[in-house]
Amino acid sequence: MELLAAALMVALTAIVTASRGQGKDTSILWASTLICISMVLNVDAVFILVDGWFGGRNYADLAANLLLLVGVYFLARAIHRAASPASAGTRASYDKWAKWGLVIAISGTAAMFLRIDAPVTSTSFMRDYGGQWAAGSYSAVQYIYVGAVMAAAGWTCIRFRRAWTTGIYSVAFNLIGLGCAAAVLLVIDVLLLDALHVLGATDSMATLSAVYNMLNSATFILLCTGLALPPAGRKLTTLYETAKTTSVLEHLTPVWKKAIDGNSGLTLDRGVVPRRTNRGRTELHRMIVEIQDALARDPSAGKRIGAEGFKTLTQASNHLERLTWRPH
Repeated sequence: MELLAAALMVALTAIVTASRGQGKDTSILWASTLICISMVLNVDAVFILVDGWFGGRNYADLAANLLLLVGVYFLARAIHRAASPASAGTRASYDKWAKWGLVIAISGTAAMFLRIDAPVTSTSFMRDYGGQWAAGSYSAVQYIYVGAVMAAAGWTCIRFRRAWTTGIYSVAFNLIGLGCAAAVLLVIDVLLLDALHVLGATDSMATLSAVYNMLNSATFILLCTGLALPPAGRKLTTLYETAKTTSVLEHLTPVWKKAIDGNSGLTLDRGVVPRRTNRGRTELHRMIVEIQDALARDPSAGKRIGAEGFKTLTQASNHLERLTWRPH
């Protein structure tokens, strides 16, 4: 399970990094990066290696859990900011209590860890040391915070679900909402496991452990898929639109050359158009404007391009209009 979770987070981080635009909110990038590092630390071979660097006293477990807490904070903030409109007026108050909650959770987690008697590196930390009240509290503090922020994120998805009713965003937020619900159920399951372990009722933990494995997998799969869909969808859409625009330009260029034939004024020099992500759109817009200008000033331009040229011009104009009105 640890290897699957780490692989999912590495994939999500790669998608988020590749698709992040300039000036975009970095919450999801921070979340995916921190949670990715935390998940990689939980892989047995990595955990043993890293913990050995710190004396083999399970400090790697503390580091992984603290990274997870901070990552979950950014994850919930990303969901909250993406799901709720800026006019809702709830962002400032949410950020304030979430930050204070994070500080309390980190402080409590570190304080409880220092009280645990765990002298030997363990890749099953809670299974080996969870019977101690300090270990139970160590786990409980973390999961109470995780449960609170994920419940708030899930409620945000439910509250503003009508703002995301079309396309890939609707699917993504439904998956994220289900992932938040699974996370809350996971927290409840973990708290029950912690209580039973501290009380010594280990025989009663088998069913809850099976539920934990199921919920843990469901939470990561739902959240990772939901969070990956929008950036992946935008990337694929951009690639498709770039290819389509290139094709439209190829068909429109002969029409443009015929339309401006003999034009003594300034015309498009494709060699000096800045090489930016919207270069194709810029060229297409300029070509269409020059063709329309030539048709307005030169009566013979219409004859030169012919009916097929007018058809190509109309198709190019329609394509440009779709690009102009597509949300980014």
